[in-house]
Amino acid sequence: MIKNIIILLLILINISFAKTLEDIKNLYLNGKYSQACSMSGGLYMTYKDDEVFLNLFGDSCLKSDMLNRLMLPIIKLYKTKAARENAAYFTTILYEKKMLYHALCDGIDISYINLPKTNYILSKIFDKFTRGKYNLKDGAYWFSNDANIDIKYRLSIEKKNNIKKMYLRTYKNNQIIKTRIYW
Repeated sequence: MIKNIIILLLILINISFAKTLEDIKNLYLNGKYSQACSMSGGLYMTYKDDEVFLNLFGDSCLKSDMLNRLMLPIIKLYKTKAARENAAYFTTILYEKKMLYHALCDGIDISYINLPKTNYILSKIFDKFTRGKYNLKDGAYWFSNDANIDIKYRLSIEKKNNIKKMYLRTYKNNQIIKTRIYW
């Protein structure tokens, strides 16, 4: 009798985990990246060896600008060529974020750093920053968008609650349309 209860309990636990992974996939497919990233963090220990989960976790966090959470999938994406490519991609963006933050907070020259280019917005800003392709105005770095002259980016450090944070604001026709915050 106890053996049957344990087996039933294991089956129910398995079903609930499978449903949770399915929920993450559905959130991702419906563009709810922030929710998928947050939910993935809570399920990491359960699915830490599942490559599909790790890639969903990483890409959800990237698409929702929750870059600090990339560390968990990065360290486990190593078993296949595709996993290693994604880990390298996530690592590149995380490194660029940390170097930009270091440069802006501490005045460190990072112009000598040459990293692979990605389509992620912070990666594009990093490339322009290291090449000096910006205008410095009132303590903020302004960048143009190569594909759309109506879009500009403003990169700055602001102190909130005694913590320096890096703000990347996107402007379209001089109106803020998106704000990303990194630290």
